[in-house]
Amino acid sequence: MKKVKLKVKEYDRGYIKDVSRKFNLSKISSRILLNRNITEYNEIEEFLNPDFKYFENAKNYKDLQRGCSRVLEAIDKNQKIIIYGDYDVDGVTSISQFILLLSKAGADVDYYVPERENEGYGISSEFVEKLKDNRIEADLVVTVDCGIAEIEKIACISEMNKDVVIIDHHQCKEELPPAYAVIDPKQKDCPSKNKHLCAAGLSFKFLKHLNTYLKVEDIEDVLLELACLGTIADIVDLFGDNRVIAKNGLRKINNTRLIGLKKLIEVSGIKDKEIESYHIGFIIAPRINAAGRMDTAKKAIKLMLSSDEQEAEKLALELEALNALRKQAESVIFEEAVNKIETDFLYKKSIIVVYGENWHEGVLGIVASKLTDKYEIPSVVISMKEGIGKGSARSLECVDIFEAFTAVKQYLLKYGGHKLAAGLTIEEKNINIFADELNSYIFSLNRDDSLNEIEADSYIEAKDVSFDLYKEICMFEPYGSGNPKPVFALKDAELKNIRKVGRDGSHLSFVLVKDNREISVIGFGKIGILEKVLTKPSAYVVTMSLNEFNGRKSIQLVLQNVEDSDKLDYSIDDEKMKVLNSVINKSKSKIIKTDIFVLVEKLNKIYNTKITAEEIICMLKKADNIQYALKNEVLYIKK
Repeated sequence: MKKVKLKVKEYDRGYIKDVSRKFNLSKISSRILLNRNITEYNEIEEFLNPDFKYFENAKNYKDLQRGCSRVLEAIDKNQKIIIYGDYDVDGVTSISQFILLLSKAGADVDYYVPERENEGYGISSEFVEKLKDNRIEADLVVTVDCGIAEIEKIACISEMNKDVVIIDHHQCKEELPPAYAVIDPKQKDCPSKNKHLCAAGLSFKFLKHLNTYLKVEDIEDVLLELACLGTIADIVDLFGDNRVIAKNGLRKINNTRLIGLKKLIEVSGIKDKEIESYHIGFIIAPRINAAGRMDTAKKAIKLMLSSDEQEAEKLALELEALNALRKQAESVIFEEAVNKIETDFLYKKSIIVVYGENWHEGVLGIVASKLTDKYEIPSVVISMKEGIGKGSARSLECVDIFEAFTAVKQYLLKYGGHKLAAGLTIEEKNINIFADELNSYIFSLNRDDSLNEIEADSYIEAKDVSFDLYKEICMFEPYGSGNPKPVFALKDAELKNIRKVGRDGSHLSFVLVKDNREISVIGFGKIGILEKVLTKPSAYVVTMSLNEFNGRKSIQLVLQNVEDSDKLDYSIDDEKMKVLNSVINKSKSKIIKTDIFVLVEKLNKIYNTKITAEEIICMLKKADNIQYALKNEVLYIKK
């Protein structure tokens, strides 16, 4: 496990005081804003009040006006329009926006979404063939959330005298496809300042501008809901136009006019909750994604477009069932991948590349994400079928995985993506050399892999843990990429009443005491850092949340990590050490294996002492003649 070091930026106290006074904020909240590089007064005002008056003019996007003009021409001439999109939430919500507006405008419009297993990501060969032999009729193809890397296929469609308008947000290569219009803010010559819009956000901007000509009434709020879903689900940076979409879209979603979304919220069990970015990212989006992962994304699109309550409820329940299947498949592959990684010591590499036969392609990205979280290094997970591998990668802020793939592209049949996530297609014979070369490239970046540096927005004292601060930081929602939940550091606090909680015992619950105040802390899934928590860390790295129990509300801290102390400052209590040695010496086994919380209970009951888990680990750590290991809650002591 990497050594954790805390980083808290310092700012000019005078400027923090000025920001606090001008915007009626605490100094802690002012530091949070500055940590997001929101430093100018006009930027702060826009962040705190992300109104549509700050929305960037659509004409700043290269080719957007040209693309709109072509769609208007197709509507005017009654030409057939096909919207082609990806099978994830971003693609589903982009397609749905286009169908809703264009159908109301009287366009001859339909959509096409590829099947993940048979056609894969991007513009499929099957789609191109169907256009060629007129099994699909189209005069205009609009691609959403794909197309920017499809030079040959776009050229092939154009040669059929069919125009293509690309709306994509993925990284552009040197050569662009020969489309009628290419709308991607990551183009080098696109003057837009909002480079981080996802396809749903771009589609919303495109259609909002298009509607200045079409003048379809009572539609833009619904489009905004869909754009908000895609924006939060696609984990794009939530500042600028993305923040305008997310903040205002969440308000609309909480009174949604989309029958399908309403039913999905109901079957997800969050009907009576205020929908926040968390609910979209971790509850709603996985269910929409489950359609494309486990069956067909068409079900999710039909749900978003449904105007019939019964049909919508049926589709929502289908997505709920598919999500359960997704979890099951994900769990099986994750366990297999971890076994391969541990057996072959792949976690010692700069990047994990792991593959298996016939792994379900729909969950590879999720598994890669979980592996990256577990091992704290980038991961590539590949499913092999008949000599061809299709894979997904997830990375960390310090490694641009798209650039890494570009550096070894000679071993890939196909790849695409962006900084933190990418996909690939590879021949089986190239996997080993690809993994070696990719590892060498990332190793050459000269990162310090021994240290996990965690940034906190501010140090806090016990008195700062209050409803006032909580209400203030709620103004900064929605949280997400680029605008994470504020992180705080609490130093020099005493640990009390630590225990494992949760159905599987994977969570930690304890109390921190400082300045005669007791503060409740919960660590979701943090059993893996139990030893760090028990060995007197120099600081606890936390976020703040509202806890509601039996009608009572309180502020609790949510553990993210702890900062390792440079040296364990602990004096052994001789009497308690005698008790611990007594238990060790009485054991007939050379290695004692016990649940540390059970051991604490046993010692206190038998010896009538008041020993704690923290004291046991600190004594073992300080003792020169005892070897021990703590893996989750299981303590191993070698005699």
